[in-house]
Amino acid sequence: MVQPVLCRSIGASSCGGAQRLPRALADVLTDCGGEVRTGFEVDRVVCRNGRAVGVRGTDGSTLKARRAVIANVGPALLYRRLLESEQVPAQVRGKASRYQYGPGTLMLHLALDGPLPWAAGDELARFAYVHVAPYVDDLARTYAESQAGLLPVEPLLIVGQTSAVDPTRAPAGRHVVWIQVRTLPSVVRGDAAGTIRGTAWPDVVDAMTDRVLTKLERYAPGSRTRIARVTAYSPEDLEAADPNLVGGDSIAGSHHLAQNFVFRPMCGHSGYRTAIPGLYLTGASTWPGAGNNATSGRLAARRVLRDARRRVTR
Repeated sequence: MVQPVLCRSIGASSCGGAQRLPRALADVLTDCGGEVRTGFEVDRVVCRNGRAVGVRGTDGSTLKARRAVIANVGPALLYRRLLESEQVPAQVRGKASRYQYGPGTLMLHLALDGPLPWAAGDELARFAYVHVAPYVDDLARTYAESQAGLLPVEPLLIVGQTSAVDPTRAPAGRHVVWIQVRTLPSVVRGDAAGTIRGTAWPDVVDAMTDRVLTKLERYAPGSRTRIARVTAYSPEDLEAADPNLVGGDSIAGSHHLAQNFVFRPMCGHSGYRTAIPGLYLTGASTWPGAGNNATSGRLAARRVLRDARRRVTR
């Protein structure tokens, strides 16, 4: 069994890591008179006279909005869970229900007694990311297997060596690594290799973890001997932790042409406005899609400000 120990706890008391960026952005917002509130779970967008005017938390309390409510969720979650059905036109609800998600993801977190011993050379251990595919044909085969509901024989490994670029993430001499395993089926129907039995993620996650670590061992011989702890998050675990990760899809929806460019997230809904006045949608489910670039947020903010100015000048 996979040891249920979170390797991220090794560096929990450190001051480094990606948490610095959202904290810095929160400080900027606070300096401008805003307020950042975390741990507030929203279960409803509050509408009055056909316009979004705030949000309601699961504790029953509400937060009012002066100009706009901006949601960073997928269209299905927004239109089918956060809004009352009578508030959403039937055509829009239908489009949202047909929104397509991509394959799932398996996340592994490793606590290591030393850096990964890459066969390609020690200098590789200094990179933030190492992609192990290794060929385009492998990627195509993996995607096809995942789309067919099969656990892939050779999944893509995106190896994030966080402590290599931020030593504060682990004690001296130790390292933390995460591995994003792409792509995997959200719903398992079988195993492309024919060796893993079971069709439920709780039943196959350990065997799939072993397959991933075996592949890593081929490119970093001796890596298994350096692993102190492993924590695995299946596609089901990821969705349970974050409802945006539907089926473990880490990119918030398929990026095929029907859901890209002016069609993202849905045809006729690409301008960050929604079917509800005062309610806007941003995030990876909107153009330009997944990626740590903040472009959708910037474009959505511009849209909100333009609409607000129009309302004032009327």
